[in-house]
Amino acid sequence: MADQSIAAATLRRQLERLYGAQHDIDVLSDRVDALLAARAAERSPELQALDAQRSADPDWFVAPDMIGYSTYVDRFAGTVEGLRTHVPHLESLGVRYLHLLALLKAREGDSDGGFAVADYLSVEPRLGTMADVERLAARLRKARISLCVDLALNHTADDHGWARAAKAGDPHYRDFYHTLSREEAMEREAHLPQVFPATAPGNFTPVPEMGGMVWTTFYPFQWDLNWANPNVMLAIIDTMLRLANHGVEAFRLDSIAFLWKQAGTDCRNLPQAHYIVRALRAALDIVAPATLLKAEAIVPTAFVPPYFGADDGAGFEPECHLVYNNSLMVAGWTALAEQSAALPDAIIRASGGLPRGANWLSYARCHDDIGWGAVLGDLYTIDPDPVARLRRAARFMEGAGDSWARGEPFQSDGSALHGTNGTMASLAGLEAAGNDAQAREAAFRRIRLLNALSIASGGLSTVYMGDEAGLLNDSSYRSDPQRAHEGRWLHRPAMDRAALESADAKRITGDLAALRDARIASGGAGAPAALDSGDPTVLAIACGSDRVFLNFSDRPVTIPAPKAWQDRLTGARLGETMMIEAWQVVWAGPAA
Repeated sequence: MADQSIAAATLRRQLERLYGAQHDIDVLSDRVDALLAARAAERSPELQALDAQRSADPDWFVAPDMIGYSTYVDRFAGTVEGLRTHVPHLESLGVRYLHLLALLKAREGDSDGGFAVADYLSVEPRLGTMADVERLAARLRKARISLCVDLALNHTADDHGWARAAKAGDPHYRDFYHTLSREEAMEREAHLPQVFPATAPGNFTPVPEMGGMVWTTFYPFQWDLNWANPNVMLAIIDTMLRLANHGVEAFRLDSIAFLWKQAGTDCRNLPQAHYIVRALRAALDIVAPATLLKAEAIVPTAFVPPYFGADDGAGFEPECHLVYNNSLMVAGWTALAEQSAALPDAIIRASGGLPRGANWLSYARCHDDIGWGAVLGDLYTIDPDPVARLRRAARFMEGAGDSWARGEPFQSDGSALHGTNGTMASLAGLEAAGNDAQAREAAFRRIRLLNALSIASGGLSTVYMGDEAGLLNDSSYRSDPQRAHEGRWLHRPAMDRAALESADAKRITGDLAALRDARIASGGAGAPAALDSGDPTVLAIACGSDRVFLNFSDRPVTIPAPKAWQDRLTGARLGETMMIEAWQVVWAGPAA
């Protein structure tokens, strides 16, 4: 089992850092210990056996065969029970990790796509029950698939039980949230960026029942939690461990960069946010060490590595097992738009040096937009005007000029740097191609190229629902009053079961299988490494024993080849040089 004494000391240290100046740490620690003991006593023998197995192999999720899948339950299968019947589809893709988006009960009405949680311990009623989740989790374990759900740490919905009690005047729960006078709020506002300036401007919302302005970083109906209150820490630890005991094996920690509020700062990526997550990790290591934490830290690359953990003077303290490599995803689309491998090369060179028991989560598309601004810090090292460069990439991906892409700007008229919406297939040119065989072939190559970037870069590569079938943009959301304002529904189509049997799906899933098999054969996993390719349009990556070459241009490129090797994707032998066709991938490995 995990060394519980080390985890207990780590947990105590975080509590002292966060609360020692204002609270009796001995009393607080006793409360936490009692909570951990109660949840440990409830953990099933089956899950305890999984704890022991994974504690003996802490790198179990850093393996060449780790492929993930991400989906909304209703868009994929209607209900949790319905999803259980489609586990064979996931098995056919080689999936080992399944992220169910927005599974927990959300607020009534607009809920930010389900991320305004009204009850952490209940499933969205139209999707099923927690008993259904337990049955699904058991079925997934038999298939060696780990279930991941979202844990919103920064905020609850305004109709969560805690928020309702706060509005009713309960002093215990009023302190779960931040309430400021209008003057205090305006003073803080001067230091705070805005997440959704077009649809939810500002960071504070007047709530008469609370007697002031409630801190709402995202939407007015999402109330930021007051993590300076240790009762919030206790409540979230309790929630997390209860969910783990229901069979959840991984948590996506939503918006963790925003957790700690401190006057005079932008309240992002502060040290205390890391202490909070380390405390949660230590609690899991004590009670449910089979469980992973995944950071949704959509921040510049330089701020990402600390979410794996750090040594702040007391030895290395682990934080999240997984962190999204969001910058690499953005870099892939940028590279396609500008036909240059410069940005993904820079991101990969910045993505090495992972601690043991840590892995990137890589992906080509997800449920969110392509947030171009995430790579500004990386581009400043190679371009004096990165904003203009990213605007050009965004316009290309939104169909400007002779572009083959069919994305749409996210919450913007396109005049400023923004995000871009669209499914993988539509962004890669399959929608624009229509019935043009040559254009369709080019689109399939671009899809394979971006999937290769995700898989070859070593992380837990995750496919977003529908991308394996080549689903196109879904504009039907515009006629739904609950979704019409949220452009990201463009790339959240319902799964078309017939499409899974189409020639398009067979082409894409065949390419995915070949890439997955190549990575398994290479033995590559974990931190990626970039190599010099000899051409600015070609990205070269070391993956285990292999070398992977990705041509981001629309022309053939000839570069030096690893002598006497072969392309694992085609079986072709490589000579002293190789010609890589437009948007082609060559996965070079030692010849058999």
